[in-house]
Amino acid sequence: MNLFIETATFCEILREAFFQWLFKVVKDLIFGFLARIMLPRILSPPYFVPSVHVRIFSWIRAHKWLTAIIIVALLIIGGIVAAVASPNPPEYVTAFVERGDLRQTVEGIGTVISERDLALQFPRSGVVDVVLVKEGDIVKAGQTLARLRAGSEAADVASAAARLASAEADLRALREGNRPEDIAIAEAQLENSRAQLASARESLETAEESLRSSQEQMEALESEADINASGERAVAMSSIASEIAAGESALSSVETVWDDPNVQDAVIKSEPAQYDRVRQQIGGARTLLQHARDAATTWNDPTSAAQEARRALAATSDVVRLAFDTVSALPITAYFTDAKKEQHKTSLANARASTENAIRGVEGAVKSLRDASASYDTRITSEESALRNAEGARDKALADIRTFEAALRTEQAQLDLTRAGSRPSDIAAAEARVREQRAAVARASASYRDMVLTAPIDGTVTDVAAKIGEFTPSGPFLTMLGDTPYRIELFTSEIDIPKVRLTQSGSVELDAFPDVHYKLRVSEIDPAATDRDGVPKYRVKLDFVYPHDEFKVGMTGDAEIITGERINVISVPRRGVLRGETGDYVRVLQDDGAVVEKPVRIGMEGETGNVEMLSGIAEGETVILLIKE
Repeated sequence: MNLFIETATFCEILREAFFQWLFKVVKDLIFGFLARIMLPRILSPPYFVPSVHVRIFSWIRAHKWLTAIIIVALLIIGGIVAAVASPNPPEYVTAFVERGDLRQTVEGIGTVISERDLALQFPRSGVVDVVLVKEGDIVKAGQTLARLRAGSEAADVASAAARLASAEADLRALREGNRPEDIAIAEAQLENSRAQLASARESLETAEESLRSSQEQMEALESEADINASGERAVAMSSIASEIAAGESALSSVETVWDDPNVQDAVIKSEPAQYDRVRQQIGGARTLLQHARDAATTWNDPTSAAQEARRALAATSDVVRLAFDTVSALPITAYFTDAKKEQHKTSLANARASTENAIRGVEGAVKSLRDASASYDTRITSEESALRNAEGARDKALADIRTFEAALRTEQAQLDLTRAGSRPSDIAAAEARVREQRAAVARASASYRDMVLTAPIDGTVTDVAAKIGEFTPSGPFLTMLGDTPYRIELFTSEIDIPKVRLTQSGSVELDAFPDVHYKLRVSEIDPAATDRDGVPKYRVKLDFVYPHDEFKVGMTGDAEIITGERINVISVPRRGVLRGETGDYVRVLQDDGAVVEKPVRIGMEGETGNVEMLSGIAEGETVILLIKE
């Protein structure tokens, strides 16, 4: 753009220079002709007379053709001068105010997604007994996917079913009448319930003993962890103090080298400022080491003491490195011989290695402390899980006792009723017991069904989180992707999102199905932005108007949303609308060439670049889009 402007300016300068040169040449020719040829003739006899106008008219009559040529030349010169002096008229790029239809759209890349991404998990926790599917398997609605180890749940279902059968038999017996055999059966059932109650009480005692044992182990483990943690802290603090001593020894080695008169003489002669700099850093490192030693001696926090030690040792390492570099760069003198130089370099190199080993030793001490703490945390977590299991076993035993006590009371009442004979009220009570036992069967069956995971819909398994023998995870056990319905996901900019509304229509042309436009409808708009490659975007989800089974999740294509339509409205190109202090306006070119500014009120902007004119301008007028000076 800058090159184009510079080229145009250069051409304009050339044009003006050419016209000035041409005007000067013509002027010199005319005035030279008049001064050298015509003026001497006019002033010489016989043309020279007292009256000037008489001489002029006489000359004109004598030289008619020459006079005509002069007049024509003057007219040409005047035209050239007028053309050069007059400014060029401006050129206009215009457009007519048209009437037609406008459509506004928001476009983007659409992706096929499925909202039926299900996360399935068991209603209760337990140990996985059977897994019947794997990742990628296609399943049908109602298909069994996995089962937990049932254990007592299956027994509860069987026990509830048995009690139901017994209650139904008792009801039939009441209706049919009592027999001695019926009384014997009732007594046997009562004894069976008593045996079950006794077994449940024994289970409770076992569970309580296991719970006490687990609590004792937990207390012992916590005590052991406290004692071990104290010991580990002491070991860590001792290690840190030892490494600090190594750093002090290394710093002493630097001081020994720096106190050597030969080294001082060589440094002061070669780099006097470096001598003071090393001395200052030695003092700073010595202060940090002393502070770190105080922390390792008086503090009870190995982590904080290790931080102080690392900082002090890092400063010591910097001093050693600086001293080594300085000594290595010193020139050999009569006193500072090559042997002394190598001796000091070896001492400083050993000090540097000792300092780096000390830093690693501090980090190793902290790591050992953390590893020991993590080990005990793992053991405590495992013991806590065992404690919770013991508490669960105790609670279950208590529930079984309550269940068997209720059953015992029921069986006792049933025996009494059998011995007493059937009455209408007895039959009614037996019917109630049947209903109660049916409810118990339903509860036990529901509890057992909680141990079975089934597919709620048709779909494909995408992940299985646990294997056979593992405990159910805290999150989803299995995830699956439903077959239908499919949706389109579209991300749009913050400039376009205000235009998008729910239920707006649109379409998508997928790359897998070119030239086919599938109808869409806006069904969901995220209220917050989503970061997409560092740019905030707003997610819009669109549903297909008609179902499609030929799609696959992840297909992409060009999608558009129709955000507005205007029928039979007048419009102009958007670049023809300008903004002033009082609002929008357009420049209208009238028939006589005059330019008039008209305030307008604009409406919707279409996808072709035209903007709707609500007021201020009429159809057929000429709007200026650009003025070329």
